[in-house]
Amino acid sequence: MLRVMTAEPKYGAVAIFFHWLTALALLSAVILALYVQELDLGDTKALMLALHKSIGLSIFILAWARLAWRLTHRAPPLPGDTPIWQRIAAHATHTLLYLTVIAMPVSGYISVAARGRETAFFGLFMVPEVVPLDRALSNLTETLHRNGQYALYALVALHVGAAAYHHFIKRDGLLRRMWPRSSNR
Repeated sequence: MLRVMTAEPKYGAVAIFFHWLTALALLSAVILALYVQELDLGDTKALMLALHKSIGLSIFILAWARLAWRLTHRAPPLPGDTPIWQRIAAHATHTLLYLTVIAMPVSGYISVAARGRETAFFGLFMVPEVVPLDRALSNLTETLHRNGQYALYALVALHVGAAAYHHFIKRDGLLRRMWPRSSNR
């Protein structure tokens, strides 16, 4: 039986803003990373890498702000008929997403800083180098950063897939809770 929830509890405007800004920043960082891989050394590649790093640092700051907001503002409850395994999976996915969007910028920053490369934040200021020069550390964190992208892809796919399942199959209003405006789509 298909049902449509009509009065679903929504996330607040700040949580919705954080969610979609994070999604946009992650998409931008991924597109830039894929584009940079196709470029030869030169000014364009340097510019795209600088932009990628700035967006990554923005994601790091945004993730902490979002986490602080989330810890002080309760999420709307899941529909009452949500099975326990789905509740556990949703909690685990959200926790792993937070960890990943914090770990990716950290590993990216350490990989370049440990190699002695500077990071400017959108050309406004230089990010302090807080790690020692260490080629092995740089290589390790670069590997973590490169492999972490696959964890991020999997978690985002799981998150989007679950939202689509709830919206198109269960029709329980779960996706509309995070939509900027009330929508019946």
